Amino acid sequence: MLLPLAMIDEMRKLDAVASGVMQGNMVWLAIPLSALVSWMFASLDRVGESTANPFEGGANDVPISSICSAIEVDLRQMLGETGLPVARRRESDIVL
Repeated sequence: MLLPLAMIDEMRKLDAVASGVMQGNMVWLAIPLSALVSWMFASLDRVGESTANPFEGGANDVPISSICSAIEVDLRQMLGETGLPVARRRESDIVL
């Protein structure tokens, strides 16, 4: 809420550099610029929350079950064991 007020002083400094229609009106750019900065921080927060726990089972998470079963089959093949577990079939586009 205070971000536009903090940007007013910086925008006032740009008034000396601006020319044409924006000369003397750069202060008004603090509102859309602060909305853009706020949106960027909110988006970054959402991305951080969605990637905080990569093993929850969501669509973008690490397919840990598939990786573990593939490693198990590979190790058993290296050891020459028979009766290997059957690879799981995917029921959807989400591999978990």
